[in-house]
Amino acid sequence: MDLAQLRTFVAVAEAGSYVKASDLLKIPQPTLSRHVRALELELRACLFHRHGRGVRLTDRGNTFIEYARSIIHTMETAIHSVRDSSAMYAGNVVIGLTPSIGRVLIPKLAPRLKEKFPLASLRLTEGLSGALYDKVLLGQVDFALVLSPAGSPNLQIEPLATEQLYLVGPKGEKSPAATITLRDLVQYPLILPYSNQWTRPALETEAARLGLQLNIVLEIDSTASTVEIVSKGGGYAILPGSLQKLSSLPDLSWQKIVEPRLEATMSLISQAKQARSLLSQAASAVVKETLLEIFSDAPNNDWKDGVDQNE
Repeated sequence: MDLAQLRTFVAVAEAGSYVKASDLLKIPQPTLSRHVRALELELRACLFHRHGRGVRLTDRGNTFIEYARSIIHTMETAIHSVRDSSAMYAGNVVIGLTPSIGRVLIPKLAPRLKEKFPLASLRLTEGLSGALYDKVLLGQVDFALVLSPAGSPNLQIEPLATEQLYLVGPKGEKSPAATITLRDLVQYPLILPYSNQWTRPALETEAARLGLQLNIVLEIDSTASTVEIVSKGGGYAILPGSLQKLSSLPDLSWQKIVEPRLEATMSLISQAKQARSLLSQAASAVVKETLLEIFSDAPNNDWKDGVDQNE
């Protein structure tokens, strides 16, 4: 198995056919076929289903492609990390952001990264905290900003801030109270993410501790879709208070959750046992700086720089 075979496999999978991959890579189609066949023989697995319009990944191919992308990314990072200083900020970096953090951070962060690292290829990808957590572990994302990650010996976790969670609902004629207790919150029809997302377990744990049952009517792994449904009266969501800063959001009601006070910890996570490129380290510094700038003027002390270990 070599890097050329992995690149060929990924290119064919993404293009959906050997013909298109051959045009993209400028490599004869028989050569691509030999590369993929050599991989299949070594793995003792069929990676593609052939059909009239091209190919699609088998179940084993779907499993292997994530590792192939991770290996390619790691090799490229290693190459750029030992080049001369003029190229130390060239290369590829993949940065993960949750939708709630991304919607606030990306408009200011993206142009700043482009200006700071003109020779680099930087990709911003969104996902829920649990999905980004797994991608950092697999090496598919260099580092990520997530909410309340679980500890792991394989991850370096840097808490950056905590922010208050709110019950968010449609805007009615009568303004609701500024705060709401968890006992009152369970009466509302909730829309929550269904996949591995760290703020939901915290909410369910507190509810169970008080002997309460959450009224979950819908599960959606999309912040944008959730907000749209809430604005139309389809239910209520639990969201970080920082989203109130977005002028693009529809008019919603926001009630701070108290008794108990529910918070999410924003943390930067990266692999603990793998060397990071200079570009990755510099980019993460820019991300942290931008995050602190944006949230430093958060209203009502809903956001706090750093984490108070005594709380």
